[in-house]
Amino acid sequence: MDIQNEIQELRKKISDIFFLVARYGVYTLFKGEAPTNDFDTTELNRLCFDGFKKGQEHILKELISLQIRTKELNIKLKEARKASDKELATDISKEIAFVDYQTDIFRNLADTITWQLVGGQHYILRRLYTHESGEKDLTATSFNEVISYSDAINIDRDSFCLICDITNNVQLGDCLVFSTNGMEIIEIKSGEVNKKALALIEANTLQRETFDEEQYKELYDKKYIEQIKRILEQKSKNKKAETILEKGTGIDPKYPDVKVTIPEETIKIQTYHETILELLSHLKTKEWAYECVEAVIHIGIYRDNWLSIGKEVLESTCKPFPVHDILEGRGIMICEPLFIKPFSDDVILDIVLGKIKIYIGVDFEKFIEFANYLGVPARWSTKKELAKILDTRKYNSKEIFALENKGIILTINDQEHFLGQGYFVKMIFDHFLPSSSLLMEKEG
Repeated sequence: MDIQNEIQELRKKISDIFFLVARYGVYTLFKGEAPTNDFDTTELNRLCFDGFKKGQEHILKELISLQIRTKELNIKLKEARKASDKELATDISKEIAFVDYQTDIFRNLADTITWQLVGGQHYILRRLYTHESGEKDLTATSFNEVISYSDAINIDRDSFCLICDITNNVQLGDCLVFSTNGMEIIEIKSGEVNKKALALIEANTLQRETFDEEQYKELYDKKYIEQIKRILEQKSKNKKAETILEKGTGIDPKYPDVKVTIPEETIKIQTYHETILELLSHLKTKEWAYECVEAVIHIGIYRDNWLSIGKEVLESTCKPFPVHDILEGRGIMICEPLFIKPFSDDVILDIVLGKIKIYIGVDFEKFIEFANYLGVPARWSTKKELAKILDTRKYNSKEIFALENKGIILTINDQEHFLGQGYFVKMIFDHFLPSSSLLMEKEG
């Protein structure tokens, strides 16, 4: 198969799944016509679930196929390197990169399901993501139990069981079940040892916080007790997340000494989606379009001959700060998936396949100036201040924004706060207006 046919086939697969996970419910209910205000909400919910279920089946099939292909290519790469065949090793590495890219896209389609299920609420996704690394082997025999559980739940049209391991952004539990009863985090244990440990936990109502290891040392070996502790830890994390989502406050699943309170939103977040849409319209007659939003956000959109030089041009405008490809958002766990953007289907597919490039950069100096102008005191931290906050270990270093070993500090109600990575992720990949983000901080 030549590369063009392969790309066309990939476009068709992505397009079909995109329709199922993002368009199927509304399209089917209104028979392809423009939606009206008079409709059956229960039936719309069922149809959306129908689309999610079909989409999930396709995504799972593609991810399993890609995992198998990755394993095969890694074996070939090892052999090529052993034979000192640099040209072949380079070709195989490129193929692995293409397979990895496809994997990211199919996972982003799964994230599109998650995003809709939680109503695009960042605070919910933050509770479901634990910063764990690694990827579950979807070809493992034990994973069949997760699939079987999901299939059984998905028979009911009023329920949907999301398989967490096909997503980027859900790491608590094996499945999330959505029904008329709300959301439930499900942990599925396979293997005799796990099942016996889980049975012991349930029979004795064991809890992580009160588990007395000494009480069981004479009855079970060290390895079995460690397994009990691991299961209790996971159940505790799941319960904490469910409590926060249900009550709006509770102990953070990741950090036992940190209390989380979900604030009520008093300001509706505004985005610069309309600016991007306007720039995209210019591509009908031009090969590039540029705009700067609130003197902080630089946006460049390119096609055809400008694809290879557009980023470099925007970087020169945004110096010395980095510029990001909108597609980088596919691997970021808590941001709006590309397939949710208010762009046309064809534009989204062209972005996925590299026919259109959208680059976005933030001028952090201008952001600090703008914050101060809006009455939100802001400054660069010193290197020492950043090191001190990271040393408290209440925060993962990946969660705090840092550039050249300095962070950005806002002063809210006479208290200084470091901005997190997620603050600028939302600005770059969710397209939050800087003014809207800052005013929300000021009100919060």
